[in-house]
Amino acid sequence: MIEKKINKYFPYILIYMCYYTNLPIKLEELIMILFIIWCVLEKKVFGLKLNLKILGLIGSLGLVSLIQSYKNSYPINRVIEQIVIIGVMFMGYDLLFKKYGYRKLFRIYLRITYFICLLAIVQLIAYFFLKIDILRYPIGCNIRELPTLGSRIARVRSIAYEPGWFAQTLIPSVIYSFEVLIKSKRFQKKYIVIIIVFFMTMSTGALAVIPVYFLLTKLKGLKQILITTPIIVLVTYLTREVWLSRVEDTISSLKYLSKGLFYNINASSFAILSNLYVALNNNSLFFGVGLGNHPYSYFRNFINRKIGVYHFYGLNAMDAYSLLTRMISETGLFFSIVIILYITFNVNLKNNIKSLINIGAFCGILSFLIRGGLYTRFGTAFIIMLFFYTKKNSKNSRYTSRRYKVVKEVKNGLNNIS
Repeated sequence: MIEKKINKYFPYILIYMCYYTNLPIKLEELIMILFIIWCVLEKKVFGLKLNLKILGLIGSLGLVSLIQSYKNSYPINRVIEQIVIIGVMFMGYDLLFKKYGYRKLFRIYLRITYFICLLAIVQLIAYFFLKIDILRYPIGCNIRELPTLGSRIARVRSIAYEPGWFAQTLIPSVIYSFEVLIKSKRFQKKYIVIIIVFFMTMSTGALAVIPVYFLLTKLKGLKQILITTPIIVLVTYLTREVWLSRVEDTISSLKYLSKGLFYNINASSFAILSNLYVALNNNSLFFGVGLGNHPYSYFRNFINRKIGVYHFYGLNAMDAYSLLTRMISETGLFFSIVIILYITFNVNLKNNIKSLINIGAFCGILSFLIRGGLYTRFGTAFIIMLFFYTKKNSKNSRYTSRRYKVVKEVKNGLNNIS
């Protein structure tokens, strides 16, 4: 009985942690360690099958990182910490997907997403009428004001630390929700709720990838182009206040990237450009400065910019603001290009349920590359492994031998969230 309960609720806890980002300690990693221990006890040590590809990649990155950290005189313990965290999270999720299969985990992910989106709706209503953030004091979180546009319109974040992280973890469920509504041609409130909450986060990095979904799945004929293009244009126009000034500032300041001189730009643009400047000017561009060492590189290579208009100095120095920027900085161009090519070549464009989940995961990864910066948290590791287990020609799932047509399965939704 206890064994069944543990097996049932472990995936719920782990996926819930993807959203609950206000943890005072590394609780997510601790729970994953407990899950790995449970798998070892179930399978015994020699019965546990580890993914050699993931181990090889983490091992290669770790070895190169240790060498680069030593060469650049950065703390070795920072690299070791990152290797351990990355190893625990990715190997743990690999075991989770092997144990439950991507379809069951995606169903659980949708259920949790719907529940958390309902909390976001309540949060939004309470703030609109009472100007009170009812989710302001989650366990272990410092007081953090709910971001707003104007005096009453709030950017929802539900139980997450900020709207941006919340929106990015939502992306695979949003892509799936779009597909359910389009294929079923009927109102289904749970998917409407997920989409509405996603747009209410008003996150530029997350909103930017929605057109990619339409390009990959809908623009395959004249009819689809005529239907989809106006939708993309309309959404882009309606959300212009969220992203337009940031994009304009970033593009206009790109010409100063080589010198690291950025004048009178907004905080987001400064974070993007300053961290990119550091990544491209660390004297270790090919193999990077080592996992976890971007902050040290930032304060060493950007120290002369700490005066005048640079009152944003140090902004997002810990995570480089963008996962792509951090990868270039810490793993170098070599590993960054290899990983990006692998992801690009494994997008699954077949007309089945597996490909739809894969495209949603791909859009999630793309969003993290634009605005992310953390290798494992906020759903990054889960979404990357979701992509891996649904990739083109994947043989890693118990479901690969069966064919699932999107039209049939999506019509009523992959699961009953109720």
